[in-house]
Amino acid sequence: MNLKELYWKIPYNWRLGSLWYRIKCFCWYRYTTIKPRYLDHTWCDRCALLPHMMFEILSQFIEKECSPGHIDWDATEHHKNARKEMQELYDWWNHYYNKQYTIDSEAIWKEIEKHSPTVNWIPTEADFIEWSPQWDNDADKQAYNSGYKKLQKFEDRVEKELEKNLHRLITIMPYMWT
Repeated sequence: MNLKELYWKIPYNWRLGSLWYRIKCFCWYRYTTIKPRYLDHTWCDRCALLPHMMFEILSQFIEKECSPGHIDWDATEHHKNARKEMQELYDWWNHYYNKQYTIDSEAIWKEIEKHSPTVNWIPTEADFIEWSPQWDNDADKQAYNSGYKKLQKFEDRVEKELEKNLHRLITIMPYMWT
């Protein structure tokens, strides 16, 4: 048996070129490992992880693969619209959701904290502790409650916008290849 025959008897995944490619991808270029830049690398709920992963993939596609020359985005009207949609989603994620949203929600929280009650912990039967908030006046209580309602409306609006943009991202997914 000569060397050429021996080479063809080796399974494809164990040939030198394929083996080197797999080692290179495992050690240096982990193409299937995505680390979201706006999320701490600690445990989080899956409902928070999913949007971060999806938009991180979009961000990496825009920044690394979407450069001029790889894809002719002016080839068809569908490609033009897909590219425009990608850029809008990228800008919303990087400039609003992960920056302005945090600033806006922190401003609402500061307003709520101005009217926070003093908390009295009341021991009850069976070793339970009951939380009893005490406000200085009724105006503080109303401002505190209205601040929470404002925060809830704000977060609901942003959550709906996030869901809408996730749907938009899914619809342009077929255009994210190079």
